[in-house]
Amino acid sequence: MEHVPARADRPADRQDKQDKQDRQETRATHDSHDTAPGTTARPAHTPDTAPGTSAVPARTYDTSPGATPVPAQAAEPADARDTALGATALLRLGGMPGTAWTAGAAEHLFDGAARHADTTERLAAQARSLADRLGAEVVPHPSLASADRGAVLALRRRLHSGAAPGAPDCVLLERSSAVPADLAGQARALLRGAEAAEAALSRLRQEVTAEQQRVAEQAWRTACSSPVLRAFLDSAAPALAEDIERRLADGQSWSGKQLRKRAAYLWRIVGRAAVKTTPRGWAGQIAALPVADGPDDGCLPLLAPGTPLGALAAIAVENVHLLRAGTAPVDLSTADPATLLAPTPLHFAEPSAPAPGDPPGQVRCYVVDPREPGRLRQIVLRRTRVLESILALLADGPRTLGELDRVLPALSAPPGRPAVAPAVLRGFLQHLHGLGVVQICRAPRQHCSGWVPAETVGATGALPPVPAGGGADAWFLDSYRRLGAGAAVPAAAAARVRRGLRIAARLAALREADRPAEPPERQPWFAGLTEQARPISEILADRLNADEPPPVRRRYGGWHPAHDPAGGYARLLAHLDAAARSGTACVDLDDALLDELGAPPGGATLPPWPVDCLLRPLPPSADGGPVAVLETASSAGVLDARFADGLRTLHGGYGNSDAYRAFLSAVEERTGVRFVDLLVPPLAERSANAVRRPVTTRWWTGDPDPTPYYGSPGGHARYLPLDRISLRRANGRIVAEADGRRVIPVYQATRSPAPPYDTLVRLLLAASHPAASYLVRLDALDAALPDRARLPRLTAGGDLVLAPATWRVDRGKLWEPGDDPLTKVRVLALLRRSAGLPRHAFVRTAPGAKPVPVDLASLTALQLIERLCAREAGTALLVEEMLPAPEDLLLRDPLHGGARVAAQLLLRLPHDRCAGRLAEAAADALVDAGRHDVPGPPARRPAGAANTR
Repeated sequence: MEHVPARADRPADRQDKQDKQDRQETRATHDSHDTAPGTTARPAHTPDTAPGTSAVPARTYDTSPGATPVPAQAAEPADARDTALGATALLRLGGMPGTAWTAGAAEHLFDGAARHADTTERLAAQARSLADRLGAEVVPHPSLASADRGAVLALRRRLHSGAAPGAPDCVLLERSSAVPADLAGQARALLRGAEAAEAALSRLRQEVTAEQQRVAEQAWRTACSSPVLRAFLDSAAPALAEDIERRLADGQSWSGKQLRKRAAYLWRIVGRAAVKTTPRGWAGQIAALPVADGPDDGCLPLLAPGTPLGALAAIAVENVHLLRAGTAPVDLSTADPATLLAPTPLHFAEPSAPAPGDPPGQVRCYVVDPREPGRLRQIVLRRTRVLESILALLADGPRTLGELDRVLPALSAPPGRPAVAPAVLRGFLQHLHGLGVVQICRAPRQHCSGWVPAETVGATGALPPVPAGGGADAWFLDSYRRLGAGAAVPAAAAARVRRGLRIAARLAALREADRPAEPPERQPWFAGLTEQARPISEILADRLNADEPPPVRRRYGGWHPAHDPAGGYARLLAHLDAAARSGTACVDLDDALLDELGAPPGGATLPPWPVDCLLRPLPPSADGGPVAVLETASSAGVLDARFADGLRTLHGGYGNSDAYRAFLSAVEERTGVRFVDLLVPPLAERSANAVRRPVTTRWWTGDPDPTPYYGSPGGHARYLPLDRISLRRANGRIVAEADGRRVIPVYQATRSPAPPYDTLVRLLLAASHPAASYLVRLDALDAALPDRARLPRLTAGGDLVLAPATWRVDRGKLWEPGDDPLTKVRVLALLRRSAGLPRHAFVRTAPGAKPVPVDLASLTALQLIERLCAREAGTALLVEEMLPAPEDLLLRDPLHGGARVAAQLLLRLPHDRCAGRLAEAAADALVDAGRHDVPGPPARRPAGAANTR
């Protein structure tokens, strides 16, 4: 089999040319703000407009071939390296107010059930006391008639069991001369008390029935009256609202099984929209605010209480997975010459036949199964000159049909033979497209609405318009908000977060030192790697052909029991266990304690990399308590990636992504490495939105079609084929290289990739920067102290809450599924009181499992807890206090009449350090013993791979 001709220049010459071209492009980028050819540059700032007008008009961008492309990412400003890495913070807002969720509570009903249980217990105690007096004073009395003795003995047995006397019993006692008058009076009083308790029980049953009806109707009223919740409901369950309306019109009652189930679902989505702030449609919204200098007051909160929200806008993006897996195939034989084509991301060329008679070489591809678009199937093609020519031409990224028409006929013709007819080649391309080996590059369309004042939406009930049609998942919607004038994160509060994070990092390092991670070179996956470089395609093929299944993705499981009983981590757990036994409500961990336990110093624990802290801001307290709950601290550029383009469109820029891009560029200049963005195609409708990101590197690999990720075809980064990347071991780490230069893969999507891309990501990220996978999470202490029924709240130096207080509830203390509703209410009310549970909480079935918001004073809690217990086996439920509680939320939304809404803050640290300065430390982390890794011997190229660039 003949190979595609390679270029004559050597790798070193190609690299010199490429470096020169990169430097020229960088200078050109610094000198102007022009975007990609054929796109429209945006102004640096969006001009302010009068109230009630739209600063950004509604518009739809169609970036399909031949249409106007989506405006490109703004070029890196000339001073981006001198700007602060975290000058902008992002707010993730709840789409519904906390009051919409707490409206399902009936605290008086639970209090009444608890009081009735107390009354019942008191009456039972009085009955046992009366039984003792009957046995001691009446039964042995000589004047007790023989005919009455049996009745008294029977009454005494019933009283010992806790039952009250009946009216005939009281008459018997009152007329017998053997019964003291006060004893007969006690019996009569006990009867009246029991009758009153029985009447109260009847009223409670009626109240529970009425409350079930009210709660169901309340959820439906909320869904009908709130445009946010109705829009979310239409996207999450498109036919549910119409189904409820139809059932109600048919006369069905909310007490019926079908509507009762639908009401429970409505309450779950109300809780999702009111308590959880993860962006999703209108249920979770995004706002940007600056981190600003101000008075150096250590008591300042991250968000000023009462900060109002402003106008709304939305950006809708077409679902690229549905676009790629569309049912209407394009006929490439008649397609427009401007149609862009790219190969499937995963294809491997096996060697050609080394000798006559041997089987021919093959091309192994993993393509989307057209019958099940959520999975890949493997197909094998025989290597032919035409196939290799097509793959070689597409090796450097997408090309148009017109280019292939011009080059492919002569390139694919055997020596001495006439060129293949263009119509034949078009037919072969159509065949490859039908198999999935070749894909058409179609950038998803984007629609940007204008800004609409919140008061207007509240008055009219009309949200900013978004595209309709194509099904609920045809478009992904991200909603954005403006904030009131002067809204900002005080730099002093951000400094407190950094101080708390420093302690949290020391704590996490102490915990991880007790269970150090196994180095990649010792893992079975990398056992075959040596100092000799191997192409990633070979390694991936070996892993995919291996008999053993890939390891299960590790989920966060909380704190672990100590392995070293004499280590600092074991002593820390002993300290926390003693606090839990003594009933301490809060334990503050500071530097002095960590020094005593032998934790690493603070300067060595924070990575030389921008870190994104996901926080739940807390209200200010008189004693200067913590400013926020720390949920996670992770490497920058992932959690905000999906919203960067929307922030540019709506606000004219997003400085954090500009500074992050400048940071990576500065590290490249100092080390000579090349950061490469790993693009992995979505294989599910729900996860397709997570792949969007800004352009932060000058190279990408993986999916050769960048349009679903970057939004515009070409002009921003260059494609690096997977076949040009190799892995090797060096100095105790995994090193990736391409064309004689070390490459650092980065992965900026929030979703875990599906097989077999999970294997590819695992292999490449083993060669990433050691700080790029940084993660700190310190909740779920219960996993290390499973014998404690209550664990205290953990704080870091008084600045951050690291782990809210947690209760372990034995499921055996819960009600039985078949109990009547009042019995369930009584059990939950008594359990909450006896265990000291907070009213508002997150409930889990296991450490690190998905938390479910629960209002323990609402009938909705009964169904939620039963649902959790039914879904996962276990003996306990973990109840975590909700911080902040709904009444302590800081932001107010005029869309909901000024009610409070939940908020998370995404704060990038260091907030006041420029990209260039931090790049020095990040570059040093890539150096061993004062020298950079020296590229190893060139990797053996897969047979037939084009040697380009």
